[in-house]
Amino acid sequence: MRKFTVLAAFLLLLISPQAAVMSSTASTASSDGSAVFNTPRPFSKTYADNFAIVSRVDRAINGVPKHKRTSDKPQPVIHITTYLMDHTRSVTDLIDACKRGVAVRVIIDEDIDNKNSRRLISALNGDNVKDRDNDGKPDRKAKRGPCNRPLKQDRAARTSVDPDDPLMSREQAARSVDAPLGDSVTWGRDGSYVKRCTPSCRSGKGNMHMKIYLFSQTGKARNVVMVSSSNINRGGAKLGWNDMYIMRGRPKSYAEYVQQHLAMTYGLPAPRKGVFFNDGPYTSRFFPIKDAGKAKDPVMHDLDKIRCRGSAWGATQLHISMFYWKGTRGNYIATKLLDMARAGCQIHIIYGAPSRQIAERLRTAARNNLIDLYDSRWDFNEDGWNEVRTHSKFVLVRGSYEGNDKKWVVMTGSPNWVAGSLSKGDESTLNIELKSAYDAYLKNWVKMRDHSRKLPYTPPPEPQP
Repeated sequence: MRKFTVLAAFLLLLISPQAAVMSSTASTASSDGSAVFNTPRPFSKTYADNFAIVSRVDRAINGVPKHKRTSDKPQPVIHITTYLMDHTRSVTDLIDACKRGVAVRVIIDEDIDNKNSRRLISALNGDNVKDRDNDGKPDRKAKRGPCNRPLKQDRAARTSVDPDDPLMSREQAARSVDAPLGDSVTWGRDGSYVKRCTPSCRSGKGNMHMKIYLFSQTGKARNVVMVSSSNINRGGAKLGWNDMYIMRGRPKSYAEYVQQHLAMTYGLPAPRKGVFFNDGPYTSRFFPIKDAGKAKDPVMHDLDKIRCRGSAWGATQLHISMFYWKGTRGNYIATKLLDMARAGCQIHIIYGAPSRQIAERLRTAARNNLIDLYDSRWDFNEDGWNEVRTHSKFVLVRGSYEGNDKKWVVMTGSPNWVAGSLSKGDESTLNIELKSAYDAYLKNWVKMRDHSRKLPYTPPPEPQP
């Protein structure tokens, strides 16, 4: 890898022209955005419901227009970060996009041994080259990889593996995704790549846990940003409740998210204070925040903005869905929420994977009628493994926020309420101050609640003989 200053210079060169193009081609589509949610099994057994989020990403991938290398128009780009990638249809769609001239740039964390991850790596990294002397020129001419070949006219079924795309071996794939990416000259003629960060891209600790899907153009929309709790994988679609929010026609947000993706590709250290910016009703944050604790925790800063009484609707209401919740960070967030409940806030919580200690604290509060608590976990076949649970990580606020007595706020993203998500992992959050977003998320929260157990749980009495 090059030294930080050189990398940063190349990064700016890569970003600046693209940002200028995006600013001049902003979409006329509504910037209010929209929310997407899935319903896991067994509450729905249809593909449409289980894969609602993944299918929306697939639809966006397929909506990116074809690009000719000789065209004077900028090359369309897809940027993806996902912890897991094993969905056949999504991988096929990404390879097809690459073959029609779209630059497809993917960062993953885990599980490159599954066949679909290796399919993607083989296609996108098949023409990668090296620049050992860091002179900005490839050591050899990029060969025509799978993505450089024209699309076949008669394609097989969408879920089949293309026999014309030979797989790299596991060893070759691992070397390919772990190799440092100096700059765009190493990406080959297609401008595409798969990069693995394990541990995280920007701290050398934790995980690359972000779930971000970016499109320079899809259909009629430009500068599209999708922020989700869902990976591109089968398990997340079938076993977990997930959410995704889509921003359209947002050149500022799009450019900032692309910059973070490229910084992760280069492995540039994260700024000590993290990264955050505002764009209309949206506030985006990127982690890690070095040496962060309670005083620097954005979740605590957001909760501090809430006043429990004096809103236009009486008591301020919070509806929470949280997957993984444990440790020191989990405890000080729990303490804050319970203190807010005592101050008059109405707190409603659905959890998915709390530690035993956090679960007991919340159950005690529920027994004392301090909070409203639900357990989303179900072990339907009683094998000791929960087949379904919430994987969403969001907080909904209706009431007094930041001095305004009539606010609707959604706080969503990829981080769990654990220490590593704050100070080690690559994560992102999105705050949305729109009633339309609040209404959509509250409807989803109620749906999850209706498929969860209210706590404390009292089992029905045994039937009398």
